[in-house]
Amino acid sequence: MNILKKIVKNKKNEIKIKKEKIPVKNLLQEIIKTPSNRNFREIFESNPFVIIAEIKKKSPSAGIIKKSISIEKTVKIYEKAGAKAISILTDKKYFDGDLDYIKEAKKFCSLPILRKDFIIDEYQIYESRAARADAVLLIASILEKKVLTNFIKKTRFLNMTPIVEVHTKDDLKKALISGTDIIGINTRDLKTFKINFSKVKSLIKNIPKDKFVIVESGIEDEDDLEKLKQLDRINGVLIGTGFMKRNEQEIIKFASAILNTFISQQ
Repeated sequence: MNILKKIVKNKKNEIKIKKEKIPVKNLLQEIIKTPSNRNFREIFESNPFVIIAEIKKKSPSAGIIKKSISIEKTVKIYEKAGAKAISILTDKKYFDGDLDYIKEAKKFCSLPILRKDFIIDEYQIYESRAARADAVLLIASILEKKVLTNFIKKTRFLNMTPIVEVHTKDDLKKALISGTDIIGINTRDLKTFKINFSKVKSLIKNIPKDKFVIVESGIEDEDDLEKLKQLDRINGVLIGTGFMKRNEQEIIKFASAILNTFISQQ
């Protein structure tokens, strides 16, 4: 069984337990009380290039990246470094994440927050809004076309921004049919968790110009930036491990290098 199948299988069990503990009606009551969301989509409209900085303590590919972190300190560093949004991995078992990190992060920064998880049930979309997420990542490869389209509509109905992650041409076709505005090309193979930058080039040429495109995963040093700067039409990058393994000054320096690399091309 590949890693993705293991994660999805575990996620189904998690959701079943959550539904029994906190029914959807409880989430709806919580949503009614939540303040207005921050506009995630707007960051692409008002910036020439966007860095989405991720909070990720561990992963199946990298193992433990940081044993313990301060959400407050991390988001403040990211904002200082020039990030325009925060991505938070909320999967507990495989990434040591927590849904509560979203609310905590919002206390200490003004940036919109993306919930990054393996969304396979509508329940998780309500859960995301109740947790005050401003955007939700939807992975095309684990969702059927009708389900993906429905999840995008539901996400927007709850005043959040959907981002559809793609890995293959079939994923991309599904994403475009679903009506998403923002497409994330993940350089990581979710079955093996290996990095492949070349697929970005093959996929990006098939994405209409009215879509925003971000590149996710595997961007850890300036050599990786060299590979990506050869490509056209990248509106942003999502970086987790590449930031989490650095200290504050190194994060600021790397973020500056990213912005200089891509903004200078435009």
